[in-house]
This record gives sequence, C-alpha cells and structure tokens, in this order.
Amino acid sequence: MYTRRSLFLRASQVGAVVGAVATQGSGNLAAGQVASASSGPADEAYWATVRAQFPLDPNLVYLNAANVCPASQRVIDRHLAYLKDFYSNPSFENRAKYVELEAKARQDLATVLGAKPSELALTRNTSEATNTIVRGLNLRAGDEVILCSHNHPSNNGSWKVLAKRTGVVLREIPTPLDNISQQRLIRSIAAAMNDKTRVIAITHLTNTNGLRYPAQEIAALAKGRNIWVHLDGAQSFGMLDFRLSAIGCDSYAASLHKWPMGPLEAGVLFVKEGRQDELWPAIVTAGYSELLEGATRFGELGQRDNPRLVAAGEAARFLRQLGMAHVQARSLYLAGSLKEKLSKIPNVEVTTPMDPELSGAVVKFRVKGQNTKALGMALWEKHRISGAVTESGPLEGIRWCPHVYNTMAEIEQAADAFAKIVA
Repeated sequence: MYTRRSLFLRASQVGAVVGAVATQGSGNLAAGQVASASSGPADEAYWATVRAQFPLDPNLVYLNAANVCPASQRVIDRHLAYLKDFYSNPSFENRAKYVELEAKARQDLATVLGAKPSELALTRNTSEATNTIVRGLNLRAGDEVILCSHNHPSNNGSWKVLAKRTGVVLREIPTPLDNISQQRLIRSIAAAMNDKTRVIAITHLTNTNGLRYPAQEIAALAKGRNIWVHLDGAQSFGMLDFRLSAIGCDSYAASLHKWPMGPLEAGVLFVKEGRQDELWPAIVTAGYSELLEGATRFGELGQRDNPRLVAAGEAARFLRQLGMAHVQARSLYLAGSLKEKLSKIPNVEVTTPMDPELSGAVVKFRVKGQNTKALGMALWEKHRISGAVTESGPLEGIRWCPHVYNTMAEIEQAADAFAKIVA
C-alpha cells in the first residue's frame, strides 16, 4: 500500500507523462501576449483576444459571473487531458504525480490571493470552506458572532444551525440599501462588537446587490481583540485585485467556478498563519495529520477528483497571465458602463452602488411597476441574454455580472434590449 509520502516520492518518476499531458490544448494565447499587455480596460481589440479563449456560444450574451463562469479553453483542455490520463491508468504509480500537481495548484492559487501556500486548503466550493470554519472554531454558549444580513446562506445559514445546536449568540446587522458609505459599514460592525464577540463573518462583496464591504478596515477593528474575521470571497476572488496578507482576515472562502473561471466543485480555504491550530478539522479521513503543512490539513476530504484540482491551478495561472490589476480594471469598466446605461433608462433603478469603491462587477437593477420575472424571461426568450432574477422582496430585480470574456458590444446590446422591453 502506498502512503502519501511514498506517492510524493514516486512523483518524480512520472515527469514525462506530466509534461506530455500539460502540453495538450488549443487556441491559447501566447504567454507573453497577455502577460506583457499594457492595454487599458477600454481596448476592445485586446480584450477580444481574451474573449477568444472561451468557447462561448456566439449567440449568447452571458452576464451571470456571480453564479457560474465559463472556463477558458486552456482550463478545459487541461482538465480533459488529465481526466483521460487518470482513467486510462488509475494505478497508484500513475496517480503519484498528483501530489506534486496539487501542490503546484495551491502555489498558483496562493500567488493570486496574496497568501502563502501553507495557508491554503483545496476544498470543493465556498460553502464547504465556510462550513469548515463554522464547525471548526471552538465556540461555546454565549459567545457572539457578528453577521450581515446579505451574507450568502452558506455563511449565515451555517451559523444559525450552529447557534441552535450550541447556544452561540448571533448578531445580524442589516445591510443598508441606501445612503451607503464605507464609514457607515465600518461603524455598524464596530457598534455590534463587545467583550463576548468571538467572530465577525461577512461577505467581501455581496451577491444580492453587489455591495463591497471594506474588509481591511473591518479586520483592523478585530485586531488585538482575539476576534476571528471570516470573509466569504465568492464574489471577489478572480475579479478584485487584492492580497489577503494586506486585508488581515483570519480566514477566507471562495470557489473556482465563479470569477476565477475554473472548474466546478473546486474551492479554496485560506486560514491565516498563526491561527490554524485554533481550528478543528470538519472532516478527518485517510491522509489527515496535524503534521501536514499548515492549512493543508483542512483539505483532506477523502478521494478527490485530482484532475479537477489540476484544472483549478490552470485557472489561477490564466488569471496571473492576464494580471489581476487588468482583470479588475476591465470588470469594473464593463460594470460601470452597464450601470451608467441602465440608469439612463426611464423608471429603471440601479440598486448597486455607483461608486466603484463600494461595489464590484455585480450589477442589480429593477423597474418599478413591472413584473421582474417576466422581464427576465423576455430577455432570455427574445434576446438570449442570461442573468439572474430575484422575483420579489426588498432585493427584487435583475442581476447582470460582466467579466473579462464580455465585450462592450454585449453591454450595449443588453442595455438596448432592456430599454426596448421596458418601454
């Protein structure tokens, strides 16, 4: 029987196979073409070369990055190549190389996130990563957790289950819908803190109306008070240019299938160096050991889809090649143009903050007096424009989320189509 250690040692024996599979793929940008690009966010000719890397249906206007993004062809090719390799030879000897490949994927992801590889665990999605924090912290009855009302259900819902089971007290802060400022958001968190506060669990950028929380400033509030700060980064990783080491949070959860444009069922959990021993593992299986490097032990989940993790690393390398500063600039440019065009349509209310410091590339809007579900259906049936719809309630509206594979022509097409539908 092979141990994790012996598999790692045998990885060097299969380098030739790794190299052969890694070179497979087609239609990819030359490395220097993107890495050296100085084109700005409005250079449509340059961004058309990026768009060409995605096998998107040319008759589709896809504006739902907050849910699932298409993967680039290079990510798809790498995933498929390793799937073929894996299933053609599932022997221990052939699979030995995945120890090294997964370590490389973790290194590439850490570089994009501004963290150390030893601070990352590879999970299956944001929900699993967040639940590892919820289930792993040693909280007792009476300890308090601060939440925001627009947190994703995988964040708020998991804490509510914990509170019901253990007696942990939750303080849920309303997320403002108007008169928003960074200082107001910071003050709302500060006002909820007291000597019993043990955790602040917030969303970096909400999927509800695209509000961006000042994460670094909120983390600073907790510094020195032994308060754990957890960020749901599902809507920020792969779109915003940041470094977790600068933000200062204790943990961060994200998925690869959204803005990072990677495979489904691949995610990351960041746990800050120096705080990892405060967290119990949510899953213990073969391969788990407290001696594993840092946060890596929180990603020991049993047999994994190893080729998927290789594809996750390829997605991280594609982001690095594009450059996260370029990715953020382009995404915010498209979102800003979209908000401006929508706000000029009579009776349309853009509920996402117009200020880019308070938002990202999630754009939410609505039309008073019209059926939102019907509008969303008309956009799809008549124009093949795909977004997301919240049918009712205070967050009612249509959500469009552009990313680097979208063009300005699509932004104009979508805005024009919506103007005709609501006229």
